[in-house]
Amino acid sequence: MLIDEQSQPSLNLPLQKILVALCVAGTILIIWPLLKYSSYGIDFTDESFYLVWMSNPFIYEGSISQFGFVYHPLYKLLGGDIAALRQVNVFITFAFAWGLAYSFLASLVQETNDSRITLPVVSASLATSAFIIFDSWLVTPNYNSLNLQALLIAASGLILAEKKADYKSIIGWLLLSVGLWLAFMAKPSTALALAVGAFIYLLFTHKLSIRMLALSTTSALALLSISAILIDGSLVGFFNRLQLGIELAKLLGGGHTLSEIFRIDNFYLSAKFKVFILLIAGTVFLALWSMCAKNKKWQVIGLLISIVFFSITVFLTLGQVHLAAGLGKAQGLLIFAVVYAAVISALVLGRLRALQSITSQQWMIAALFLAMPHIYAFGTNVNYWQAGSSAAIFWLLAGLTLLVPLIREHGSWIFALPTSLAAQAITAMLLKTGIEQPQRQTQPLRFNASTIEIGSHGSKIVLSEGYAEYFSRVESVARQAGFKPTTPIIDLSGQSPGILYSIGAENIGQAWTIGGYSGSLKLAEAALALTSCEKISTAWILFEQDGPRSIPVELMLSLGANFPSDYRLVGTWKTADGAGGYKDSRIQDLYEPLEHNKILMTCTKLRKGMTQ
Repeated sequence: MLIDEQSQPSLNLPLQKILVALCVAGTILIIWPLLKYSSYGIDFTDESFYLVWMSNPFIYEGSISQFGFVYHPLYKLLGGDIAALRQVNVFITFAFAWGLAYSFLASLVQETNDSRITLPVVSASLATSAFIIFDSWLVTPNYNSLNLQALLIAASGLILAEKKADYKSIIGWLLLSVGLWLAFMAKPSTALALAVGAFIYLLFTHKLSIRMLALSTTSALALLSISAILIDGSLVGFFNRLQLGIELAKLLGGGHTLSEIFRIDNFYLSAKFKVFILLIAGTVFLALWSMCAKNKKWQVIGLLISIVFFSITVFLTLGQVHLAAGLGKAQGLLIFAVVYAAVISALVLGRLRALQSITSQQWMIAALFLAMPHIYAFGTNVNYWQAGSSAAIFWLLAGLTLLVPLIREHGSWIFALPTSLAAQAITAMLLKTGIEQPQRQTQPLRFNASTIEIGSHGSKIVLSEGYAEYFSRVESVARQAGFKPTTPIIDLSGQSPGILYSIGAENIGQAWTIGGYSGSLKLAEAALALTSCEKISTAWILFEQDGPRSIPVELMLSLGANFPSDYRLVGTWKTADGAGGYKDSRIQDLYEPLEHNKILMTCTKLRKGMTQ
C-alpha cells in the first residue's frame, strides 16, 4: 500500500524549489550546445541530401517522402542559412515535445499542491529528451525530424480528444489530423501505423466518436489534398508521384519491400550498456525512495542524487567532459533506465494496489506511447529498435504513468523532478556522442575552426581543415572552369550531394544519386529517364573512378552520351579524408559536356525508340 499521507512529513518546499531550478537550468544547458554548434559540421551524404531536397523539391517527379516540400517554405524564409535551419528545427521539436509532455502530465494528475510553475518546468525538462533524435548530429530538418514532430502533435491531439465536441476536444481531434497529415508527408508507412494505433486507442478508451472522427479525417484529407494541389497541381498528379516514388525505391533494393517492412527486430545490449541501465535505474529509484522517506534527512539524499544528475548535464554541455557514451547505434534505449526506475518505484513504494488507481485510459495511452517509437520506425530499412530509439521520449512518458499513484498521494510533482533530471543527463550523454562523433565527419565539432561559405546562398559553416579545403578546392575548380549556379550535374560518384550543393548545381534525376546498392544503376537510369534530354545534354559530370559508391559509367550510354569522349575534363581534386564515411581520400573529376547537340539528338532518338 502507499505510504499514508498523514504519516509523511510535508514535503520540503525549499527542496522542491531547488529541484525546479535545477530542471530549468538543465533545460537551458541542453538547448544551448544545440544552438551553439548549429553552424558546425556537415555530412556530405544524408544531410546534404536533405538540403538539396528542400532547396528545390519541385524538380523531382517521384518521391515517397514529401519532407522537402514541407520544409521548403522554411528554407526560403531563412535564405538557405544552414545554421538557422538547424536552430529552428531544434525549437520546433522542443515546442511540440513540451506541448505533449505538458498535456500528458496534466491528464495524469488533475490537481496538485505545487505552484503553477512546477508542471511547465517538469514538462520542459522531459521535452529535452526529444533531442535524442539528434544523437548523430543530423540536426538539419529532414524526414526523420518531421516524422517525430508529426507524432508529437498527433499524440497531443489524442490526449485532448474526447467523445464530446467541446473546445478542448475539437482542438485535440484537429491536432490528430495535422499529425496524421505531417506523418504522411514525412513517411506514409508511419502515417498508416499511426492511424491504426490511434484508432485502437480511441476505441478502447471510449473516446471514439463518429462525428469527431469524421471531422479529423476530413481535416487530414483536406490538408493532404491542398498539399497535393500545391505540389503537383492535382490529386492524380500527386498519386502518380507517390506511385513513381515506390517504384523507384523498389529498384534501389534498399530493403523497403512489404515483406521486409513487416518484421520483428531484436537488439543486443553490450555489458557496458547493461551496467549503465542498471546503475541509472537504481540511482533514480533511490532518489524517488528518498522523497518518500519519513525522515527529511533521507530527502536530502534525493536532492544530492538529483544534483549529481544535474552535474553530469553541466559537465557534458559546458565542455568539461569530452567523452562519448559509446553505447552503439541503439543508444537511445538508455532511456529505459528511467522507465525501469519508475516501474520499480511503483511496485516497491506504491505496491500493486496503488496501481489500480491508474485508469484504463491512462494505461492505454502508456501502451500507445510504448508502441510509438516502433510506429516512428515502421517502414525503415534499419533495425526498428535502433531507429525507434530516436523517438525515445515516448518510452520515457509511458514510464511516468507508473508514478501517478505517488504523485496523487503526495499531491506533488516532486517525484517527477529527479526523474526529469536523470532523463536530461541521459539526453546530454547521447547528444555528446553526436557532438564528439558527428556522422561521417572526422573529428569532434569543437575542433572545427575553418569557416567557409557554401551553397548559392553563401551559408557560413565551421568545418574541419580537411573538409574546408575540400569544399574550397571544388568551388575554385568549378569557378575557374566557368561553372554557373543552377547548371545541372550528374553525380557518378554516388555519394556527393554536398559537393553539388556547395557549388549551387542542380542535382538532376534525384536529390542524391545514391550509389552502393545493388539497384543503384537501375535507379539512376530510371530517375534520369524522367529528366529532359535538354538538361541531360547540358549536364556536367562529377566522376570518381573506382569509388566505393561510384555509379557505373554505362549509365551515360543509356542517356545517349559517350563518357568520357563527349566531355572535357576541366578539373580534378582530392576528397577529404573521411568524406562520405570513408577513411581514405579519393580522386574526383569534373567534366564539362562538349557535344551538346550530339547528346541531345541521341537522347531524343533513344527515347523515341522506347516509346514506339
